[in-house]
Amino acid sequence: MTIASVEPEAPTTSRTRRIDPTLLVLPAALVLMVAVFAILSTTFFTVDNLFVILRQSAVLGVAAIGGTMILIAGRLDISQGAIIGASGIVCVALMQAGLPAAIAMLGAVLLGALLGLGNGLLTEGLRIPGFIATLATALVIRGAALFFTGGQSIAAPTTSGFDLLAWVGVGSIGPIPVSVLLVLIAYLVAQFVMRKTAWGMRTYAIGSSARASRTAGIRVRRQAIQIFVVAGALSAVAGVLLAGRLGSGAPSNGTGAEFDIFAAVVLGGTSLFGGRGSVMRSLLGIVFLAVLSNGLVILNVSSYVQGIATGVVLIIALGIDRWRARDDD
Repeated sequence: MTIASVEPEAPTTSRTRRIDPTLLVLPAALVLMVAVFAILSTTFFTVDNLFVILRQSAVLGVAAIGGTMILIAGRLDISQGAIIGASGIVCVALMQAGLPAAIAMLGAVLLGALLGLGNGLLTEGLRIPGFIATLATALVIRGAALFFTGGQSIAAPTTSGFDLLAWVGVGSIGPIPVSVLLVLIAYLVAQFVMRKTAWGMRTYAIGSSARASRTAGIRVRRQAIQIFVVAGALSAVAGVLLAGRLGSGAPSNGTGAEFDIFAAVVLGGTSLFGGRGSVMRSLLGIVFLAVLSNGLVILNVSSYVQGIATGVVLIIALGIDRWRARDDD
């Protein structure tokens, strides 16, 4: 048995080659939602607001790559929001200590990778269920961030010359925000890795069937730990982007982000049961949620209603995923 033989999305029959009609629901809903908001508000469909939506999508968009990989592998990680907040704090703190911005940003990403490694060792080494293990690490990370900062935000130091952190967070190359370009590059690389490399095939394989993967010679635990490390590093990148956009790090940054990431990934068609999904469709899910949030804000809809709307969208996405899983049985 080869690795490719357990890859769940390999087009082996005429049935699997047909386009899944449920995958067309999200693009159609996004187009319809944009049209409705454009009709209801003259400020929604403007270039300035488009860039606002793209910048809002960038932070969670990076973290959603890792979230997609985790879910495809049949695992769960709800510590991503905590890692986003902690990595931003570490980045700003290292800059305040006098380190160059590039080194501080690298240090923050390294922290995220180490925290991801901790998640992987807990879930794969000690066999603690992913929900429990990552919930515990999220609480520890949040608590450490609150202790370190005293519950306050810490401002990034201002520089008289080029400010790399601010450039990454709010800078532009021509009309295109730097953060958006970075996210697009990250998605192209991730899509290539997941679809064209043995590492990506192994990720799909362990989510589809751990037993078959072991028979094929895949070291399932090691692969899963590697995925947690990648997800942690990507969450840290998201934290750096957020710190650059806000000009500060705070323990409250990233609060609830794990639920938005989960909603976007499931909305994009990644299966809760592992073995099926696409990082590019997760990007579409992120954009959908960003457009929904932005449009409701422009229409002065209460934040409570926004939460309800996001929850309803997630319930619909979960229902579609369950329907697809039953249809495959």
